[in-house]
Amino acid sequence: MVPAEVASEGSTTAPARLLTDFVSTLPDDDLEMTLDAASQSLSLRCARFDTHIKCIEAEEFPPGPRPDEGDRLEVALEDLVSAVEQTQMAASTDEARPVLTGVLVQVQGGSLTLAATDGHRLAVRKLAGAGPTDLEASLIVPARALAELSRVLKGEPGKVEVIISKARNQVFFRAGSSELTSRLIDGKYPNYAQVIPSKSSTTVRVATSELTQTVRAVSLFARDSANVIRVKAQAGALTLSATTNEVGDSKAEMAADVDGSDIQIAFNARYVLDALGVIGEDEVELLFDGPLSPGLMRPPGKEHYLYVIMPVRVAMS
Repeated sequence: MVPAEVASEGSTTAPARLLTDFVSTLPDDDLEMTLDAASQSLSLRCARFDTHIKCIEAEEFPPGPRPDEGDRLEVALEDLVSAVEQTQMAASTDEARPVLTGVLVQVQGGSLTLAATDGHRLAVRKLAGAGPTDLEASLIVPARALAELSRVLKGEPGKVEVIISKARNQVFFRAGSSELTSRLIDGKYPNYAQVIPSKSSTTVRVATSELTQTVRAVSLFARDSANVIRVKAQAGALTLSATTNEVGDSKAEMAADVDGSDIQIAFNARYVLDALGVIGEDEVELLFDGPLSPGLMRPPGKEHYLYVIMPVRVAMS
């Protein structure tokens, strides 16, 4: 629901994508909406725009599922939105493996763990909530549904009620007057814990903003080479480089705290940037255990979020 001055009540069914896309382009001004019940035409007037959208009778809209007396828990809205942003981008878009297009939501008492992987990277976020101590559930929520959370619940109070249906086939997120409902993906999620590195021989600590800027710049020279950037860590420095025969090459060195063995390793630059964009800290910690083992990114000294990336096999200079 959104606040509005209503002269007369009415209802209709409008094409959601067209309506939301159009309204998002309008200037920050009052929007007047008028429905012609006879023709089911929805008029939208805002600033210089005068638009009409063809709709259908409200009765044609299928009734949505309602939460039954399922299991419930509460979590801070800001924490849940952050957890979704930090994980959903790692979900797969390949419908050939439906379970990987979802985000695994594990509930243990009042705590939640969100995990997503596409086989090339893995994102895991833990957060605290409030719920029955004996509540256990493992849900696979479509990543596209979770991506709508921040938009749907924006501006609502600080708590989200999460309701899991008794049949374990639906989940509801409710905050204030807003609600998001999603069906769950049926299937067994892979054991993601087995790919999380248990040890490391090299630990690098570097400024998040500087690393982000460097990866973004160097990766421009990796577009024609599978987006691969090379990473070299040695005492006091982290060096990034990329080469494309048709375009050229780029190399950048930045100051970093490096503990352990020197290492050269390669990653897909986009996967690195995805993590840096949601890490949410001034510094980021990179952990490596050789050029052929997965790399791990996380906020320094914190255990609530981790991001694992599989390395790319390339020749090193």
